Amino acid sequence: MDERRYLPYEQAKKIVAEVVEMEHPAEDGRRIFNVYNHRGQSICWFDAEEVESEIDAQEFEEVKDHILHFIPDWTV
Repeated sequence: MDERRYLPYEQAKKIVAEVVEMEHPAEDGRRIFNVYNHRGQSICWFDAEEVESEIDAQEFEEVKDHILHFIPDWTV
């Protein structure tokens, strides 16, 4: 199995324009965090329950900051 590789945090901050919480398009009741670049293109997504179980966030900005540490290198 291939090792997962992530962009450096500073590089991820430059390419990620926004993170949007939404319902999974194919699975009712499943929430995701969809990550968009500056062109408005979705570049990856994360399962909301998994992310929320990894951190104890009080604000959505904390969730977004956490996600920036895990942007796959294949997104660029």
